[in-house]
Amino acid sequence: MQARYRFALPVLVVLFLVFAGCIHPSADSTTPATSQTIVTPLPLTSATACSLTPGPRQTLPAYEDVSITVDRNTITDEPTITVRFDGGLGNGMVQRMTVTMIRSDCVTEQQFRDNPVVGTSITQMGTLGTDRVIVVLVMTSGDQYTVIDQNYPFPVRMG
Repeated sequence: MQARYRFALPVLVVLFLVFAGCIHPSADSTTPATSQTIVTPLPLTSATACSLTPGPRQTLPAYEDVSITVDRNTITDEPTITVRFDGGLGNGMVQRMTVTMIRSDCVTEQQFRDNPVVGTSITQMGTLGTDRVIVVLVMTSGDQYTVIDQNYPFPVRMG
C-alpha cells in the first residue's frame, strides 16, 4: 500500500505545480519598456489668428421659420451680447440653438440651449471691440442651419 502512495504523491505534486503555473514560464517574461513622449512646443506667432469675417447664412424653410434677436449691451462695464429666441412657425421644431461668439481678442465662447422656447436667451461677455456672433439651429429633422453670422461692433461714443 505504501508503494501506491509513493507513486501517487509525486504525481499529485506535479499536477498541482502544473495547474498552479509554477512549471510553465509566464507568456510575457520580458519587462515592459518605458515609453517616452517628447513634446515639442509649437512656434509662437506674433499675432493670434482668428477670423472675424462672417460666413454664409442659411434661410430656414417657411414651415420651420423662427426669429432670433441679437442685442448688444452698450454699457462699458459690461459689454454683453444677448441672443434671444423669439419663436415663429417652427417654434417646436428647433432641437438645439448654439451660439458661438468670437471676440475681438480671439477668445471663442460657445453655449447652447436644447428645445428653446419663446424668450430663451444666451448672454455672453463681449469686448469693447467688434465681436462675431454665430447662431446655429439644429431642427428635429436633423437639418442644421447657420441663421446668424454677423459682426457686432461696440458703439463708439462721441463727446
